[in-house]
Amino acid sequence: MGTFSAILAIVNALVITFALPLLTFLGVQKFIIQPRYEARMSRRKYATALYIACKELSLHLANTLERLSSASSHVGDAMKKIPNNDFHGNPAWFTKEGYYTTITAYKIASVSAWLRVYQNALLFSSYPESQSFLNDLYGRAQNLKLAFSTGTCLWYYYFDAIGERLIDEREKEVSALTFSKFCACYANDRDFRLFFEQVHMYIWFLGNRNPKYVDTVPRIQTCLLDLISLLERKNLLPGFRVERPETAVGELDKAPTTESSGRG
Repeated sequence: MGTFSAILAIVNALVITFALPLLTFLGVQKFIIQPRYEARMSRRKYATALYIACKELSLHLANTLERLSSASSHVGDAMKKIPNNDFHGNPAWFTKEGYYTTITAYKIASVSAWLRVYQNALLFSSYPESQSFLNDLYGRAQNLKLAFSTGTCLWYYYFDAIGERLIDEREKEVSALTFSKFCACYANDRDFRLFFEQVHMYIWFLGNRNPKYVDTVPRIQTCLLDLISLLERKNLLPGFRVERPETAVGELDKAPTTESSGRG
């Protein structure tokens, strides 16, 4: 009996010495370390997508503003097209005569979509760093919506809605529609196409060089750069850069601009 008690005491000591710390570590790993790691990776994943969308839109708007200031540029005419009025059932229109207005609408909606995806991913996180980051992100999203909507037809809450229409949810993966799918939806889904009509009205007025709309561009770019700076400051995408090559800039001026649409 004494031998059995001694063995039991040794087993208990081994459990206390080795097993309990191991189980404790596994519990910490599963319930504390792993969720924090996953939250961090989620922030990094969506930070990259949002950064690309913001940078692409900022470069596109800068290029647009530069060409609107040039008397020889036809970009203004290319922007004054309304898909539902002008594509006449031809899917190729969105990558030809309608390319500039379509890509502009897509880039605006992409920023909204990735903001919505990012905010939703952080919304239910229980970690203070995620909640703090969500607060920073939300404030900058508000500023961007104000920059787009103040004095224009691209209304404050409509900016959120166009992003939500661009979100593509598949099983556990959430992303924004690709440009090819966006064009396909425009060509084949009238309700989808009409939903974005106010975006195209905003683009129409900008292409028409309406001062109220032209004045929104510097404010929008400031907000986009503020978002980009937040992502860089949080060290979510160290060393990541997006630049548009000159060939991509030049091709936008080559888009056909015939049959310019009126507002009707």
